[in-house]
Amino acid sequence: MIYKGFKLVFSLFLLTAFSATVFAQGATEVSKEELKKFVDIQLIIQEMNQEIQPMMLEAIEDNGFDPQRYIELNQADEMGQEMDASKDEIERYQMAKESIQELQRDANQQIADSVEESGLDMDRYQEINMAVQRDPQLQAKMMEIMQ
Repeated sequence: MIYKGFKLVFSLFLLTAFSATVFAQGATEVSKEELKKFVDIQLIIQEMNQEIQPMMLEAIEDNGFDPQRYIELNQADEMGQEMDASKDEIERYQMAKESIQELQRDANQQIADSVEESGLDMDRYQEINMAVQRDPQLQAKMMEIMQ
Protein backbone atom coordinates (compact mmCIF):
# COMPACT_ATOMS: atom_id res chain seq x y z
CA MET A 1 0.00 0.00 0.00
CA ILE A 2 2.79 2.43 0.87
CA TYR A 3 4.63 1.62 -2.36
CA LYS A 4 1.45 2.23 -4.36
CA GLY A 5 1.11 5.70 -2.80
CA PHE A 6 4.73 6.44 -3.62
CA LYS A 7 4.24 5.14 -7.14
CA LEU A 8 1.19 7.34 -7.66
CA VAL A 9 2.89 10.49 -6.38
CA PHE A 10 5.89 10.12 -8.66
CA SER A 11 3.96 8.82 -11.67
CA LEU A 12 1.89 11.95 -11.64
CA PHE A 13 5.03 14.07 -11.70
CA LEU A 14 6.21 12.90 -15.10
CA LEU A 15 2.80 12.65 -16.64
CA THR A 16 1.95 16.25 -15.76
CA ALA A 17 5.37 17.82 -15.97
CA PHE A 18 4.73 19.39 -19.35
CA SER A 19 0.99 20.13 -19.21
CA ALA A 20 0.55 22.60 -16.36
CA THR A 21 1.02 25.87 -18.23
CA VAL A 22 -1.26 25.79 -21.26
CA PHE A 23 -4.86 26.99 -20.95
CA ALA A 24 -6.16 27.24 -24.51
CA GLN A 25 -9.70 28.31 -25.18
CA GLY A 26 -11.91 26.61 -27.74
CA ALA A 27 -11.20 23.44 -29.66
CA THR A 28 -7.69 22.60 -30.74
CA GLU A 29 -7.38 20.86 -34.09
CA VAL A 30 -5.08 17.86 -33.91
CA SER A 31 -4.12 15.93 -37.02
CA LYS A 32 -3.87 12.15 -36.96
CA GLU A 33 -0.11 12.46 -37.51
CA GLU A 34 0.25 14.81 -34.53
CA LEU A 35 -1.87 12.54 -32.37
CA LYS A 36 0.31 9.57 -33.33
CA LYS A 37 3.43 11.53 -32.35
CA PHE A 38 1.75 12.51 -29.08
CA VAL A 39 0.91 8.87 -28.33
CA ASP A 40 4.49 7.84 -29.05
CA ILE A 41 5.70 10.42 -26.54
CA GLN A 42 3.14 9.26 -23.96
CA LEU A 43 4.43 5.71 -24.33
CA ILE A 44 7.99 6.95 -23.79
CA ILE A 45 6.82 8.76 -20.64
CA GLN A 46 5.12 5.61 -19.35
CA GLU A 47 8.25 3.58 -19.97
CA MET A 48 10.35 6.24 -18.28
CA ASN A 49 8.03 6.15 -15.26
CA GLN A 50 8.57 2.43 -14.97
CA GLU A 51 12.33 2.90 -15.12
CA ILE A 52 12.59 5.88 -12.76
CA GLN A 53 10.26 4.71 -9.97
CA PRO A 54 12.60 2.00 -8.67
CA MET A 55 15.50 4.47 -8.79
CA MET A 56 13.51 7.01 -6.78
CA LEU A 57 12.53 4.36 -4.29
CA GLU A 58 16.16 3.34 -3.99
CA ALA A 59 17.20 6.96 -3.35
CA ILE A 60 14.64 7.14 -0.56
CA GLU A 61 15.60 3.83 1.01
CA ASP A 62 19.34 4.51 0.65
CA ASN A 63 18.81 7.53 2.88
CA GLY A 64 17.09 5.47 5.54
CA PHE A 65 13.44 6.23 4.79
CA ASP A 66 10.41 4.17 4.06
CA PRO A 67 8.35 5.77 1.28
CA GLN A 68 5.53 6.87 3.59
CA ARG A 69 7.88 8.84 5.85
CA TYR A 70 9.58 10.45 2.87
CA ILE A 71 6.19 11.48 1.46
CA GLU A 72 5.19 12.98 4.83
CA LEU A 73 8.37 15.06 4.97
CA ASN A 74 8.06 16.03 1.32
CA GLN A 75 4.49 17.22 1.75
CA ALA A 76 5.48 19.37 4.73
CA ASP A 77 8.45 20.72 2.79
CA GLU A 78 6.39 21.52 -0.32
CA MET A 79 3.73 23.28 1.75
CA GLY A 80 6.35 25.33 3.59
CA GLN A 81 5.48 23.73 6.90
CA GLU A 82 7.93 22.85 9.62
CA MET A 83 9.00 19.24 9.39
CA ASP A 84 8.53 17.18 12.53
CA ALA A 85 11.95 15.54 12.23
CA SER A 86 15.39 15.48 13.77
CA LYS A 87 18.25 17.43 12.20
CA ASP A 88 19.74 14.16 10.96
CA GLU A 89 16.44 13.10 9.39
CA ILE A 90 16.07 16.47 7.66
CA GLU A 91 19.60 16.18 6.26
CA ARG A 92 18.88 12.67 4.97
CA TYR A 93 15.59 13.91 3.52
CA GLN A 94 17.43 16.71 1.67
CA MET A 95 19.92 14.19 0.25
CA ALA A 96 17.10 11.91 -0.94
CA LYS A 97 15.22 14.88 -2.38
CA GLU A 98 18.29 16.06 -4.31
CA SER A 99 18.81 12.58 -5.75
CA ILE A 100 15.16 12.40 -6.81
CA GLN A 101 15.28 15.88 -8.34
CA GLU A 102 18.33 14.90 -10.37
CA LEU A 103 16.52 11.81 -11.64
CA GLN A 104 13.51 13.97 -12.51
CA ARG A 105 15.65 16.57 -14.33
CA ASP A 106 17.25 13.82 -16.39
CA ALA A 107 13.86 12.29 -17.19
CA ASN A 108 12.40 15.67 -18.11
CA GLN A 109 15.31 16.35 -20.45
CA GLN A 110 14.81 12.96 -22.10
CA ILE A 111 11.12 13.75 -22.54
CA ALA A 112 11.90 17.18 -24.01
CA ASP A 113 14.39 15.55 -26.39
CA SER A 114 11.77 12.97 -27.40
CA VAL A 115 9.25 15.72 -28.09
CA GLU A 116 11.71 17.57 -30.31
CA GLU A 117 12.80 14.38 -32.08
CA SER A 118 9.14 13.62 -32.85
CA GLY A 119 8.86 16.83 -34.85
CA LEU A 120 6.59 18.55 -32.34
CA ASP A 121 7.74 21.51 -30.31
CA MET A 122 7.00 21.68 -26.61
CA ASP A 123 4.23 24.27 -27.01
CA ARG A 124 2.40 22.10 -29.54
CA TYR A 125 2.87 19.02 -27.35
CA GLN A 126 1.27 20.90 -24.45
CA GLU A 127 -1.60 22.10 -26.65
CA ILE A 128 -2.31 18.54 -27.76
CA ASN A 129 -2.09 17.32 -24.17
CA MET A 130 -4.68 19.86 -23.04
CA ALA A 131 -6.91 19.08 -26.03
CA VAL A 132 -6.79 15.36 -25.22
CA GLN A 133 -7.73 16.09 -21.60
CA ARG A 134 -10.73 18.21 -22.67
CA ASP A 135 -12.04 16.26 -25.64
CA PRO A 136 -13.51 12.76 -25.13
CA GLN A 137 -13.51 12.10 -28.88
CA LEU A 138 -9.82 12.91 -29.10
CA GLN A 139 -9.22 10.66 -26.09
CA ALA A 140 -10.99 7.84 -27.92
CA LYS A 141 -8.86 8.40 -31.03
CA MET A 142 -5.76 8.34 -28.85
CA MET A 143 -6.84 5.05 -27.26
CA GLU A 144 -7.36 3.55 -30.75
CA ILE A 145 -3.82 4.50 -31.73
CA MET A 146 -2.41 3.08 -28.50
CA GLN A 147 -3.92 -0.35 -29.21
